[in-house]
Amino acid sequence: MAIEKTEALILRVIPFRDTSKVVTAYTAERGLVSLLAKGVRGPKPRFGAALELFAHVDLVYYHRDSRGLQLVSEAMLLDAYLRLSREAVRYAYGVGVLEFLLKVLQGQEVPGKLYTLSLRTLEVLETCPREALAGVFRAFEIKAVSFLGHRPELFSCVECGRQADREPGAGFSPRLGGVVCVICSEHVSDALILSPGLWTLMRRLLTSTLAEVETDPPSAAAVNGVGRLIEPFLQAHLERYEALRAVRMARTLETDRDVVKK
Repeated sequence: MAIEKTEALILRVIPFRDTSKVVTAYTAERGLVSLLAKGVRGPKPRFGAALELFAHVDLVYYHRDSRGLQLVSEAMLLDAYLRLSREAVRYAYGVGVLEFLLKVLQGQEVPGKLYTLSLRTLEVLETCPREALAGVFRAFEIKAVSFLGHRPELFSCVECGRQADREPGAGFSPRLGGVVCVICSEHVSDALILSPGLWTLMRRLLTSTLAEVETDPPSAAAVNGVGRLIEPFLQAHLERYEALRAVRMARTLETDRDVVKK
């Protein structure tokens, strides 16, 4: 049995018996780890709020390869991301980050840049303007899938390799993983319409920082267009990927809010 010390982001919390929890943590050292935390429920829980959803923590646990649940020894809260709870839409997009990670992470692998990106995304979602929430989240998805080895090709045709620069009539193939030029799009069966404006936005979400997206957010209509392309792309390239329930909820809440404003 080894003692492991690591930073972690708490992705899922399930009550277990009367006083314990089963926690899924995204650790900076080992990737996804399932943990049993004893005595953390009740009027005076151990570790306070360190094992709640969204918690960024310093974690100490006992690791044994032969068991699926590792035993928590210590947990110290670094950041609770409490401002995500200020409003329902903001919270839904935050949950979307956690749901995305739970779907795409395969187990104990070195997290690399994705771990840092996930923390930074929650930080930006806490404080960014409402109109920037959807754009920041889609930027997270595109960057995250790139870090996982499935970067969408947005500069050259994935079918013929020709440099294609936002030409009218070009398409986007989720199955092939990127843009197809106007000539190739005629015989690529799953090619979706890709307007020059949408093409530019996808490039921007891939290459810009989250802070830049927050400062100059794309329109809701444009972000919805990105969603119609990126969702089938994720389903085509990530094993067992399904559309995120939290994002559907966020879009419903945004629609309801717009109706109330009118």
